[in-house]
Amino acid sequence: MSKGKSPSNDSKSLQEQMDELTALVEQLEDPELPLEQALALYESGMALAKSAQSALDSAEQRVRLINEQGEAESIES
Repeated sequence: MSKGKSPSNDSKSLQEQMDELTALVEQLEDPELPLEQALALYESGMALAKSAQSALDSAEQRVRLINEQGEAESIES
């Protein structure tokens, strides 16, 4: 998979997206990073964050549906 903008963010697992976001943040913390490269990384990171949030929202909906159907107990112990 190539770094940078990728239309396939939705096909990546949540863990892969989080790992990539972590790597982007580390790169952005470099004070020697040129502005244009920093902006490109930031843009990629925002797309990844949006995709990851969508995955989290979907998982939350699934948990709610399972709980409503009575197939699982509350996730609180």
